[in-house]
Parts: sequence; C-alpha cells; structure tokens
Amino acid sequence: MTKQWVTVIVVIASLCAARFGFTASDDSFYKGKTIRLIVAFSAGGGYDAYSRLFARFMSKHLPGNPIIIVNNMPGGGGIRAANFLYNVAPKDGSTIALLDRGIATAPLLYGEESQAQFEAVKFNWLGSAMRENGMGTVSTRASVQSIEDVKKREVVVGATAPEQDPAMFPRLLNDLLGTKFKIVYGYPGQPDMFLAIERGELDGVFMSGWSGPGRAYVREKMKEGKMNLLVQMSATGDPAHSDIPTILSLIKDDQDRQIIELILSRLSLGRPFLSPPGVPADRVAMLRDAFQKAATDPALLEEAAKLRLAIDPIFGEEAQQLIAKIYKSPPQLVERARSIVKFSGAK
Repeated sequence: MTKQWVTVIVVIASLCAARFGFTASDDSFYKGKTIRLIVAFSAGGGYDAYSRLFARFMSKHLPGNPIIIVNNMPGGGGIRAANFLYNVAPKDGSTIALLDRGIATAPLLYGEESQAQFEAVKFNWLGSAMRENGMGTVSTRASVQSIEDVKKREVVVGATAPEQDPAMFPRLLNDLLGTKFKIVYGYPGQPDMFLAIERGELDGVFMSGWSGPGRAYVREKMKEGKMNLLVQMSATGDPAHSDIPTILSLIKDDQDRQIIELILSRLSLGRPFLSPPGVPADRVAMLRDAFQKAATDPALLEEAAKLRLAIDPIFGEEAQQLIAKIYKSPPQLVERARSIVKFSGAK
C-alpha cells in the first residue's frame, strides 16, 4: 500500500471519529480513573446491595478497569440524587447513578408540584438490573388479611417521600378501591421501615421492588407468621404467590386500568443505572457495554444468588426507548393519572 493511500485512510478514519464523537485514545479514558456511583438511598437496602455488586463487575468490564466507588445520597425519596446527577455531576462519564425507579416519572406524574429538576429522557440510561414487581405487605398484628379488610380498617404504611412508589401505590388504592391506607413519610430507606414495623410504629409497607434483601426479609417473616401479602402491584405478579391478587385483577374500569398500566410500566426499570446528559457518546457506549457484560457475567450471577438478589436485566437502548415511550403517553391519560396520584394531606 502506498504512503498516499495510508494517508487517505488515516484522514477518513479521523473524520469518521470526529463525526461519531470518539477518538482512538478514548479507550484509555478510564485507565487510572475512579468512577463515582451514586445510590439514591441509604446503606443496607436493596438499591445499595445492587450498586455494590455491579460496581465490582462493571469495573471489570470497562476499558482500563477504573475503580468504582459507591456513594450513598439519600433524600427526598431519590429526588436529591437525581437532581444532582442531572445538574451538578461531571458530564465526562466519571459519575453514574443507581436511582429509584419511580423518580424518572416524577415530572410526568406530578407536573409543576414535582421537586424534579431534570428531564428523564435526557439522562443516558445504561440499563436496569431487574424488571420489578411491586408488593403490598402488612404485619399480622394489623389483623387485616386482604384488601377488602383495608377498606374497613385503617392500615399505616411507611414511605420516604410522597413521590416514591411506596407512597404512590397506597394513594392509588385509596382512590380507586376505597382502601384506608394512612401514609407516614420521612423514613430514610426500606430497612428503616422494616424496623418500624417490628417496633409497631407501622403496620406495613408497599415494596416497589420484590427482588432484593427486602423480599428475603418478608418471606422469612411470613414463615414466622409475622407478615402477610395483600396485593401485587404488577400486571402478572410473582408466580410463587399466585394466591395474592394483582392490582389489575382488582380494577374493572377500562380507563382506570390504563392508568394502572401507565404507572406500572416504569417497574420494568426496576434497578436503573444512568449517567448524566451530555456524556460523550463513546463513553456512554462503554458504560452500557460494561453494564450488559456485568449483568450477564456468570460470576456476578453466582454472587447475586448468594446475596439473594434477583437479576432480570434490560439493557441501555431498551431502557432509553422505554422511558421515551412513557413520556409520549396521551395527555388525557397523564392528566387522569396525575389527578389520582397527586399528594395531599388527605391521602
């Protein structure tokens, strides 16, 4: 090959690299670097467990094998971490986050009342470790055995903040089914709510994730005769608990069912990993690739089984498309959903 042709090829390659936003040296960006992985909740819960597991394996599958350090950033049911990631975090691929699945739709469902300072579709969605199933749980001390019982007697449940699923789900049931859930806000995370149930401060909690340490805890308490399941917040439910009704099986009105389907659609983003908007496309691609390889790594799956963490991932492009589809929901459907889930002191 002549020098002239070599020069032409080099020039063409350089132009393509500039066109598509990457350079040959970008593979070395993470070498010797530290990535900050922000978790929207306190230590000890399911999100924290997933973050620390994936931190180790994503590091293994990123070029340069950067160290990934987990930082817990609880507050506002996940809003604080989401706002930080969008507005403050560096846009160079050195900061990623594991956010609450419900936060992504806070601007859609709460509108101007939301504390969200971000556009969810502009985040770079790296993937989700789990497609989730919500679950309503209650202590046997509450003396309620079904949703029908909760229509007659008040049941006190906990949540971190009004915009989080454990708060939205009982409000939804109060509105559509006439249940009498009372919600107490301000708990830092799920482990704190479980302790409050043990102390008798709470009757129960709505779990927006039926996959991590929380599921193992509830199942152990069920074996001890200390907790029951009331309702599954999903379309299909957990086959292991087919005797527990799903919310869609309880809702008969077609329009109300559409509202439920809109709200529950985000459960597919059960444990979502994201990076800020504005991160160079090649680094987003590397992060997505590392997430996918981590989520399918036999060593991670083996460790997840030992930790009792379920893995049923979706990957970056699918997650990005899912959030875009949610935000394209018909305006009349969104307005009806907002009217139902809207927080007020009466719900």
